[in-house]
Amino acid sequence: MSTIGYIEFDRLANIPQRHWKTHEFCFFLHDQLLHMLVQYEQSGAHNSVLEAFRDAVKGHEEKFEDVNILDFLKQHALVKPYEHHILSHVSLGIMSDMLNFLYEALTAFEKRKFSVGFSLLRKPLKEHLFFLCWLLADSSDFITRFESNNHETLNHVSKDRKIQIFSDAIQKLATPSLFSADLVWNRVYSKNHANSFEPVFQKATHLVTSMGDLLKTEDYSLNFIFEHPYNDYHFDRLYSNLPYLLILAIQIGLEAFNRIHEANKLTYSHLVITTMGCYEALFMDGRSQKVAKMLNSTLKELLNCVHCKAKIRITKKNAIGLFLQEHAVCSKCGLLSPVPLYWLFGLANLNVVHVGDEEDRTKEGQKS
Repeated sequence: MSTIGYIEFDRLANIPQRHWKTHEFCFFLHDQLLHMLVQYEQSGAHNSVLEAFRDAVKGHEEKFEDVNILDFLKQHALVKPYEHHILSHVSLGIMSDMLNFLYEALTAFEKRKFSVGFSLLRKPLKEHLFFLCWLLADSSDFITRFESNNHETLNHVSKDRKIQIFSDAIQKLATPSLFSADLVWNRVYSKNHANSFEPVFQKATHLVTSMGDLLKTEDYSLNFIFEHPYNDYHFDRLYSNLPYLLILAIQIGLEAFNRIHEANKLTYSHLVITTMGCYEALFMDGRSQKVAKMLNSTLKELLNCVHCKAKIRITKKNAIGLFLQEHAVCSKCGLLSPVPLYWLFGLANLNVVHVGDEEDRTKEGQKS
């Protein structure tokens, strides 16, 4: 069976076998985003400004009972606390809402409820992901627009502006070369690209559509109403696009949260490396697996079978199970060996350098 074993097998029954691993990988990415969200909520970083304010007015609470924290911060020119309070709450709120929609969309696709699934997927990919990119790319601009009349200022953003925001956000990620703003636009927003989500989003949301050749409702038809539920072509579009966009969401969310409360470097690195490694194993040939090659070189003294002590190499065949479930079958003795990557990364002092680290080093160099 070509399944990873990450989710229950029964849930894959209605999905074409060629897409089982990809569907499991998408759920894995959802779960990593959820874990990230929970960790930042538990850190309490989003409440630090409010807690500091309450400590400052302790004993005089009645004077500040009706004070709006944002108005107070702005009136007293407390710029950094003001921005932190807005960005932390908006980031957490967007991510939480995004994950609710993603979970229900993926579950709907397991039941072949395509219209429901694509309707639910529209908001996370067209709006949540874009707003998270905006927060990362140009937080000052976002806050200015968020403060008042945001029904206008955050709405009807032009194509060129969206592509610029995606591009600026991508440049702040750990692996900017992996992503393309134009590619994101084509996969999510284009009404003319043959494999774009936009035509199917519109058809899933509306019974009749007309704008563009790919959106026109056929004669004697209503969108999605008369389609045979066991046609598989919607899965092909879904799984050729969604993993790439969720990998982007992982790195955007991680970097956005990292600016609110700095992540542990090992945790940051582990998440980036394992998600990228699994993506390469699923969608690239063996020669293009840069993560596997890097780990085989960096961890060569540590990757050993616990049973026969033979060397374990990360290959296209075993990479997915290793990155998602941290185990691999030894090619010599044939037994399953645990491969605790997080622990191994720590032993090897393996860290991904992200933008914040580079900026800090640049400032230090300028000072010296």
